[in-house]
Amino acid sequence: MAPHEDRLSNLPDTVLHQILSLLDSQEAVRTCVLSKRWVNLWTFIHSLDLSLPDFKKINTQSPNFERSFMRFVDTLLSRREPLLHLHAFRLFCEEDNFTVNHQKINAWILYAVRHNAKVIEVSACLFRKLPKDIFTCASLQELNLDISGLGKGLRKGVIPGGVNLPRLKKLHLCGIMSWNRCILRRLLSGCPALEDLHLNVCSIDMCFISSPQLKYLTIFSGLDKTRIKAIRAPNLISLCLELRGDVLCAAIFDEMPFLVDASITVHDGTGFDGNCNILSALPNVKNLKLRGSVMKDLLSMELPKCPTFFNLTDLHISEQCMCFSSNLVSGMLKYSANLENLQIYRNKRSLCYQCRGDALINHA
Repeated sequence: MAPHEDRLSNLPDTVLHQILSLLDSQEAVRTCVLSKRWVNLWTFIHSLDLSLPDFKKINTQSPNFERSFMRFVDTLLSRREPLLHLHAFRLFCEEDNFTVNHQKINAWILYAVRHNAKVIEVSACLFRKLPKDIFTCASLQELNLDISGLGKGLRKGVIPGGVNLPRLKKLHLCGIMSWNRCILRRLLSGCPALEDLHLNVCSIDMCFISSPQLKYLTIFSGLDKTRIKAIRAPNLISLCLELRGDVLCAAIFDEMPFLVDASITVHDGTGFDGNCNILSALPNVKNLKLRGSVMKDLLSMELPKCPTFFNLTDLHISEQCMCFSSNLVSGMLKYSANLENLQIYRNKRSLCYQCRGDALINHA
């Protein structure tokens, strides 16, 4: 091998396209100055990663980096190989004082849809309207929307024919706000292959969550007036709930026989009644975390009707459950016939115990 041989440039085009697709799109474009060999390689990248904050860091001397960013994206899309399908489109526009150009962002999203993107991620503060084509993208497998204030774009009139995302497996929504009571139900009914649903501080109607193929469900609720009345996901294997406000109420959970991992955190203001059966719906859970200031209320109500958790081996529970009654923890142990590890959280510190028969051995 010659001492100054450029081994990277000697790689096949397909390999270089793959490498460039792993870079931030601006960094990928900048490789065009390396040599003649690299001039047009970036036009064949199959994943676009567009970040306004990263663009700002590199272009510190630009008098108007927002306008420069939009011009850069427009140029990139216009010069990229037009017949090349797109694997992933990621757009991150979270920036203080950034003036959202809805028309531009919609045009970029439409580009991704029309180039058969499998993954679309959009994070844009105060962006309020999405192109309806994104809800009928047949190639889409993963959709991640982190859009504070979004609501108008999800109203009924914008999705006239409903949702048709036959290949979508992962749907993550953050900061979505809408008064349309059918939004979530319509999304779920139009995603027959959905396996992973993540709702983070969304002010939308969650009353009925029904998805037969769903395997992973995560809900972080930070807003009042959110309701969960029923969850029907018989194939769920992982459940993570962190609830604030009057969320559960009379929530009815269908049995989840395949569920292995569950983490349930309930904070002040979360209400329950006698019909709530979240713990009873997890007969085969193996790893269970119970936390939050009002978890004691849920346990007090649920324990008398709980089944024996024969598969439960790891139990994490907050000390707040013991503050009012140690019987709550002993009650959980009674229903956990094969428990191996118990962790009790106390002020950000955990006390670890190993279970042997009816004895607990402290490992803190």
